[in-house]
Amino acid sequence: MSLTTYINDHLGGATTAIQILEAMRDQHDDPMFRDFAAVLLPEIVADDRTLRTIAQKIGSGPSVVKEVGGWILEKAARLKLGHTGSADFAMFESLELLALGIHGKLCLWKALRVAAQQDPRLREFGFEVLMSRAQQQYEQVESHRLKLAPFVLVAN
Repeated sequence: MSLTTYINDHLGGATTAIQILEAMRDQHDDPMFRDFAAVLLPEIVADDRTLRTIAQKIGSGPSVVKEVGGWILEKAARLKLGHTGSADFAMFESLELLALGIHGKLCLWKALRVAAQQDPRLREFGFEVLMSRAQQQYEQVESHRLKLAPFVLVAN
């Protein structure tokens, strides 16, 4: 039961990340951020697909409550990506939300790798590759976030 809950928690987060990246790709004024989102999005979608496959393998369907929670987070993130106030600050916060989510995904893959030692249903998934990809995704997002930091956090 704990595994099902854990997977569903992360499915909600994955849905949020996908929707944030879609909004960034389709709506952001800066082509650099649009291009960045367009490159990162397929990787996040692939990770979401893997997580959904794991959920099916362990006999867990997506939780409606978690999916709705993800939808609510996504709506809040879209407001941040809107053009009210500082667009740079909104992007900074959106990137931070993505970075936190990706770090959580890295923690998920690590935990599932360890759990796979006891649970044969998890052994077919390449957690080492998934962990490496999550680390790279985190570093890319964090790099963009830190580039914005001096513009949004230091008084002019």
